[in-house]
Amino acid sequence: METFHTYNYFVQVILPLALPKTYTYAVPAHLEEMIQTGVRVEVQFGRQKLYTAIVHTITQQAPVEYAAKEILSVVDEQPIVTQPQLDFWQWIATYYMCTLGDVMQAALPAYFKLDSETFFVKNPDNETDILELTDDEYMIAEALNHQEQISLKDIFDILQKKTVSKPVKSLLSKRIMYVKETLHEKYTPKTEVFVELEPGIRSQDPRLKEVFDIVAKYPNQERLLLAYLELSKKNKSVRRTELLKKAGVTAEVLKSLIKKEIFVTEEKIVDRISVTEMEELSHYELSAEQKDTLSDIKKHYEEKEVVLLHGITSSGKTLLYIDLIKEQIAQGKQVLYLLPEIALTAQLVQRLEKILGNIAVYHSKFNNAERVEIWNKVLKNETKIILGARSSVFLPFQELGLVIIDEEHDSSYKQYDPAPRYQCRDAAIYLARQFNAKVLLGSATPSIESYANAKAGKYGLVKLITRYGEVQTPEILFVSLTEANKKKEITSGITYILRDEIQHTLDKKEQVILFQNRRGYAPYIACGNCNWIPQCKNCDVSLTYHKFTNDLRCHYCGYTQAVMPACGACGSHELQQKGLGTERIEEDLKTMFPAAKIGRMDYDTVRSKHGHNKIIEAFEEGEFDILVGTQMVTKGLDFTNVSLVGVLNADALLFYPDFRAMERAYQLLLQVSGRAGRREKRGKVMIQIGNVHHVIANYILEGNYEDFYQAQLQERKQFHYPPYSRLIQLTVKHKDIKTTIEAANKVADYLHTKYSGWVVGPNAPIIQKINNYYLRDILVKIPISYKELNRIKFDIQQAINGLYQFQSFKQIRVVVDVDCY
Repeated sequence: METFHTYNYFVQVILPLALPKTYTYAVPAHLEEMIQTGVRVEVQFGRQKLYTAIVHTITQQAPVEYAAKEILSVVDEQPIVTQPQLDFWQWIATYYMCTLGDVMQAALPAYFKLDSETFFVKNPDNETDILELTDDEYMIAEALNHQEQISLKDIFDILQKKTVSKPVKSLLSKRIMYVKETLHEKYTPKTEVFVELEPGIRSQDPRLKEVFDIVAKYPNQERLLLAYLELSKKNKSVRRTELLKKAGVTAEVLKSLIKKEIFVTEEKIVDRISVTEMEELSHYELSAEQKDTLSDIKKHYEEKEVVLLHGITSSGKTLLYIDLIKEQIAQGKQVLYLLPEIALTAQLVQRLEKILGNIAVYHSKFNNAERVEIWNKVLKNETKIILGARSSVFLPFQELGLVIIDEEHDSSYKQYDPAPRYQCRDAAIYLARQFNAKVLLGSATPSIESYANAKAGKYGLVKLITRYGEVQTPEILFVSLTEANKKKEITSGITYILRDEIQHTLDKKEQVILFQNRRGYAPYIACGNCNWIPQCKNCDVSLTYHKFTNDLRCHYCGYTQAVMPACGACGSHELQQKGLGTERIEEDLKTMFPAAKIGRMDYDTVRSKHGHNKIIEAFEEGEFDILVGTQMVTKGLDFTNVSLVGVLNADALLFYPDFRAMERAYQLLLQVSGRAGRREKRGKVMIQIGNVHHVIANYILEGNYEDFYQAQLQERKQFHYPPYSRLIQLTVKHKDIKTTIEAANKVADYLHTKYSGWVVGPNAPIIQKINNYYLRDILVKIPISYKELNRIKFDIQQAINGLYQFQSFKQIRVVVDVDCY
């Protein structure tokens, strides 16, 4: 006989799935006192699947459409997600046309989203006494001793209980086991190299005199030894980077003293969320212009929430950020300092910690255990300054007072895949509004949209037009690739003019950065007889040759194949490498400059969390003379000894079918120019381009952003692009090209009838097939004056829903990207 239960309470929960709505569960009487908005609950969804869901709403209303299942357990004693976060998630889901489940997936570390298919593995380094565990914990730990991995479903079978969240949560917090995916991430603990005197010397002062006698003939070695003795007064172990900087010598000098058995080095794990004593930056004082600018920012904040700081490269924007951060910390507020790339954090953390103390760094390359640790510190208001990439907007802030968005123009603030496809800059402004916090956008080359908002009075606008410390702007030269090719004065993409300048720079013992926005060895391989080019089997693109791994790779879906010995079409062995990637340039530079040490910085060399840090530190310490890289080398890095920057092919940036191509080229070229001649040394920038009279050359040489901005505005007004419109792009996908075209036409026809003149397409994108899916794009250009954005979004959703009424379109996927630029 069926038993009927009556319940006092029901909860609407967010599941980590792309469901259009929240789902309702019943709260059994014994869990009523534990239930709160923002806690995790264990639930069953579907026949056998178990999930950890977030309580969105508590209600006394049972669902009408279905019988509510009971929640199995309440995982948390206190909410891990706050009400302001849930409101923020809702805004993201509504504005960017995705589900709350999509937002939950992006926002929460994996530890918070366990389901029945989650696998756990034993932590081999944990030394917890197994006898200290509860019976349930012991049984799980014992199972891990006998199996390589176990799933959450296995744990239910082992314990034979309705709920297992308590022992699982305990074993994770004790680090006895890990979520399997954590170990698959390329994570290593943060380490630094420390230097000490060889133990025998340290304990015998007389021997120290002998050491000075040994190095007396070598001034650099003597200087290094003296620097160590001064730094070691506080701590006998001295950071290698700090020691080399203090002594003003290269790593080679240290290696010589290690060979002489005077120093020993040791790589040590250091705390990531370190607490340093508050100390003032040595000899740091704002210039008169910076003081005025800081005052202007504060005046704008009296009336406006957002201020745009337009400061040229090397103008000292970071010093203004520091002053504003200090002010917020003094008031007990939290500060979110957003960065476009994790490449920036290596240098910034070192500098900021010296001044500001406790800084938490949060980005996707951290493993889940670390992200949970930072999440909890922010939730408990134990950390005040968070330095992070775009995912850090999802942290559970308590008293947010200031959001700094550095390099606000950068395209990596936009999330493209998977959903939510949010623009972090805009999301951060909404987040700040929830806390009545202020926002500072900083850039040497502001985005056209932000600058238009500032000019219209929506944002405050302040400028820094002088380089800090009166550093001279670099000398910029445009070098004609057309002329060089005619005269045959070019080798491996480097003109003789640039080659000679590189040699001159190396002769002065200074460093060089070379920028080429193409990774790999050669963009493609072609047959010399029939011009056949190997293609990706899943995508509509050619494969890129990577020499280090000796394979061909697709940079879109990840497909790889071995290099074939002969042409796949005619059988010829005349296969030629076409074009130049960073890997090929690195190899050719070694031939051109045999005495120089060459480093490379691209996606292939920085895959691990510490990849960026290691390359940056090696370059700072003089281990490389030339650093060749993709746009990662343009991201605000500050290298003292760099006096020459070379851009190998500016045409690759300019001639790209995108309405922002000119803007992005201008931003990238100016940003990369900013790497030259920092710190009291005038640098030189050489930009290789097909046409030296191209309009962008004049804008960059004159350094007149205002003229560039006005020209771009005129063009965009003519063709109805932002800031004169909002863009929503729909990408229709299916594995059959005919079905893709039919579905795209159906959606476009529906939208054309409602918004005639605003809809472009459907069109075939540049790459028509990715990962076995054929693609068609539809672009909706919404005039900025049109205020009923939600009406258009509703109609777009109706058009998509209409497809699924037809059996032939059931497998169609439609990706909606709001503000797709």
